[in-house]
Amino acid sequence: MVHLSFIRRAGAGALLATLLLTAEALAGPLGRDRDPLVLAGSSLSLLLGTPPERIVAYRYDAGWARIPVQVDERAVVDFGTIYGGSLSGFTVLTYTDTSTFTGPDPDPAFDADDELALMSKDAGAARAPAPGPPGTIAGSGMELAISDPLGGGTAYTYLFVSDGSLGPWPGPNPVDYDFRLLIGPYKTSYNTSSGPNPEDSRVTTASYAVHFSDRWIRNETLVTAGGASGVDILDRHKGLFAPGNCGRSENTFSAGEGAFIVNREGPVRTLRGYVGANSGPTTYRIHRLYEAREDILTALRVHAISGIMDFFDYSPAATGMVYSNDVNLAGVMIDGVPDAVASGPIGWEMVTGPQGTLVMTGLLNTDIPGFTSTSYYLDDATPPVTQCTGDPYAYGSSGLWVQNAIPNTDPALGAYYILEGTRVIAYDAPGKDAAFASARADEARSPLTAQATPYPPTVSVAGPLPRGLELRVLAQPARGRLHLAFALPEAGRFALALFDPAGRRVATLADGEWSAGWHELTRDVRGLAPGVYWAQGTPAGRSARTVPIVIAR
Repeated sequence: MVHLSFIRRAGAGALLATLLLTAEALAGPLGRDRDPLVLAGSSLSLLLGTPPERIVAYRYDAGWARIPVQVDERAVVDFGTIYGGSLSGFTVLTYTDTSTFTGPDPDPAFDADDELALMSKDAGAARAPAPGPPGTIAGSGMELAISDPLGGGTAYTYLFVSDGSLGPWPGPNPVDYDFRLLIGPYKTSYNTSSGPNPEDSRVTTASYAVHFSDRWIRNETLVTAGGASGVDILDRHKGLFAPGNCGRSENTFSAGEGAFIVNREGPVRTLRGYVGANSGPTTYRIHRLYEAREDILTALRVHAISGIMDFFDYSPAATGMVYSNDVNLAGVMIDGVPDAVASGPIGWEMVTGPQGTLVMTGLLNTDIPGFTSTSYYLDDATPPVTQCTGDPYAYGSSGLWVQNAIPNTDPALGAYYILEGTRVIAYDAPGKDAAFASARADEARSPLTAQATPYPPTVSVAGPLPRGLELRVLAQPARGRLHLAFALPEAGRFALALFDPAGRRVATLADGEWSAGWHELTRDVRGLAPGVYWAQGTPAGRSARTVPIVIAR
């Protein structure tokens, strides 16, 4: 059993504006600064086969400006591997991590399964002219035309392959992740058979901070955006079968078998992922944490169960905040005094006050026929039901309640259904209203999209005869066949060779007599491993010229 992170979408939010530009108008060209653009490698075919550390990103604002980009490698991994044991026969496409038993991606190059992440706020409003920025390989560029399906408009980001001179992103990471396992190094100390495995792990950004004391135990949330007080408003992120039913909870999940999938901090986001929830050993949760947003994916993989709850139980420090959802737009005060709150399927929840604002939206992926859920709310300093974990109070406890039986979701037990959900949390300044929450929910349901095209669209080889040798790569990266153009100022002998990163000659591309002018040639490179190579052209009696070439599968 697992606490499922989603809240079902309902139609009430459609009565409100789908997008509002607030007084805290966002600076990016699309007005969605908290939102990422995440693309699979399969949609960036020109970059496949490139070493991830060589992929760099830019926008154009009267000149090239480098921006952060993050490649997160993924692979199909056996759950037995994730647990540090023998193969189980059951696999998942997930993030890889050498700091965990998940291990490295078997394909170390950027491949179709990998993810590339950028932030909307870093995109530019203008399209870029040629040529590309210095330090990048000519012909390796891709233009991303980023679109907002809600507000319209287009912004532009450019991806290139570095020639090796640029190095990693030089700026500080926007999401600081301090994974601190109290019992020692993960691979040598973590008990995957049973817990607890206590932690003192913290994620900190300019907008919020969260704390974990064990794999499933999130016991702090602080908002620091826009003048928020920064106090800890969360008791626990809880998961139960039903109110007061303590047989399964985030405590029992952490006390049972389990393991970490990924713990990674990067220039765009932090990833925290783990697996194992009592009789759901392949149930897993992935946190994708951005500067002002958090996406929590939970995949339920367990035998048939009677129902499930997933909710935030706030701490007494949340007193004075207002709770609302799209069924209860006016909201109620969180103060430990019971309130009359209508229940039903909800699309978003919000808590807001001097302590800051959290807007939570649920995204659902399931094939269970007739799946239904309702909402849960309890604000009572002396609650009528046992508080199974955390403190003994129920301050604004709120979230999802599936009261109906859930069929088998575990592939290991035969025929199974899919039940996955993502809780998208927007962190913001104090004092927001229902229209603000509805706009954030619409954004969560309508992610940014991008059209990827080669940059520049074509490489021309027309023009007057050069004074010296000209050597150009007509398509980067090269996939199976290498397309080159060269221009000779005068007729004569010309030799063109290909060298690997170690400086070894691996192919002779041309060697003979050529006429003056432009020439194009195509060569088969299917036998070469993916990577960055160098083509060196040498005309008789003149200086050689060298250009980098990316060869991909």
